[in-house]
Amino acid sequence: MENLLQLAMQMILCLLIAAVIGAIIGYLLGRLGKCGPNEAPEERPADRLVGTADETEEKIRKHEKPASETAQTAFAIPQPKEEKRAPQQQEPQALQKNFDDIEGERPMMLAAPRNGIPDDLKEISGIGLKIEDALHELGIFHFDQIANWNEENIRWIDNYLVFKGRVNRENWVGQAKLLAAGRETDFSQRVKNARKKD
Repeated sequence: MENLLQLAMQMILCLLIAAVIGAIIGYLLGRLGKCGPNEAPEERPADRLVGTADETEEKIRKHEKPASETAQTAFAIPQPKEEKRAPQQQEPQALQKNFDDIEGERPMMLAAPRNGIPDDLKEISGIGLKIEDALHELGIFHFDQIANWNEENIRWIDNYLVFKGRVNRENWVGQAKLLAAGRETDFSQRVKNARKKD
C-alpha cells in the first residue's frame, strides 16, 4: 500500500513538473509568436526580411514598402532630428512659359551648346541645378551669353524665372564675364573643388 502511495505521489509530482514546464514553454512561444489559441502565428521580423526578388518587386509595384524596409523601420534606433537647412540657392517658383507676355527683351539663344559641351553655369553664384536646367531649356549654355546680357535681357530673365532683381543682386553678368575670360571667382573655385572630391 505504501508503495502505491509513493508511486501516486511521484506521478503527481511528475505531472506538476510537466505542467509547469509546459506553461513556461507555452508562455515563451506565445510571446515570441504572439499567437492566441485560434490565431495563426504572426510573422516574425526575421521572417519578413526573407523574400524573393519577385516578392519585393511586386510590393514596390503596389506602392508598398519592401519587407526589409518595413523591418528596418520597425526596429530602427531613433536618430536625432537633423536641422533643416535653408537651401543655399533659391530656385524659381514657376517659369513664365508664354514668351510674348514677358517684359524685357529675350536674350540671344542657341539651339545647342557649342561643340556639344555647355559651360557649367552652376559656377555662377546664384545658379543651381534647376536654374541651370531652365536656362538650358531657353538655349543659354555658355558664360559669354550671360556676360552679354543688357538691362532689358536681365529684366526678361528675371521675369521668366519669376524672381525679380536676382540677376543683378547676385551679379550673374559680372561673374559670367570673369568666367568667360577664363578667370576664376571664389565661388567657381569652390564648385570645381567640390566636383574633384566627388
